[in-house]
Amino acid sequence: MKYIIGLFMSFLGFYFAADHLNQDFSEFWDVVAFSVVVIGTAAAMLITFPAAPVMLMVRRFAQKFFLPSRSVKKHAEFCFEAYSRRLQKIKSTSIEEKLISDGLELNRLGFDKETIEDIISQRFEIYSKRISMLANWFKRCAKYPPAFGLAGTVIGLIHLMRGLSAGADAKELGIRMAVALIATFYGILLSNLFLSPLGEWLSEELHKDEIKAEMSLRLVLMIKKNANPVEVQEVLNSFLSNSEKARFAYDLSMTEEVA
Repeated sequence: MKYIIGLFMSFLGFYFAADHLNQDFSEFWDVVAFSVVVIGTAAAMLITFPAAPVMLMVRRFAQKFFLPSRSVKKHAEFCFEAYSRRLQKIKSTSIEEKLISDGLELNRLGFDKETIEDIISQRFEIYSKRISMLANWFKRCAKYPPAFGLAGTVIGLIHLMRGLSAGADAKELGIRMAVALIATFYGILLSNLFLSPLGEWLSEELHKDEIKAEMSLRLVLMIKKNANPVEVQEVLNSFLSNSEKARFAYDLSMTEEVA
């Protein structure tokens, strides 16, 4: 959601800038610039795609981008609900929910504490590596659009110089110069508004996933040893900030009353 809001704010800024300069958005469109920058960047991204199953990476990215991500506090509340009800089957749409579901299943099958911890940790580690590969790939690919933008600008300048040698008037030369600079504009925009922010956003989401995955693992282990509600509350609270703990304790007491 933050990424979508950021994109909207940036396009709003460009809109006000163009409107202030009395420029039509059609003036920012150029087939040559688009072909060189966008298609060139897409080709470079294809060549450098991580050595992992394509559909799996696409599915992981779609899960992160399109499915709502639960906050750490919300996940703590979900964990306590899973503990209170001893949920054996959980509709897992995120990695942290899947870890709880898998852990409860392993517990039901009679695996010991160390084995459950090793299996759950290994599954999250594999997930983490794939998301890291995807995030680093986006960050690496952010360097390509400016380079292709420069290439498009060079093509435009060649076109400009040929027009100059052919005796084109000042108006025609100005148009050709503007067209040449659009390629650089595309490259900067694609790099700093799409690829680099996507990589940073994925890295940030992975940090949150690490906290929630650790919370899920601790929950499964506490259920395994049949910990009391006070211990569960304290362990889950340890993942939250001070401002969240007080409210979380109140929510947990209400959950106990309902249970």
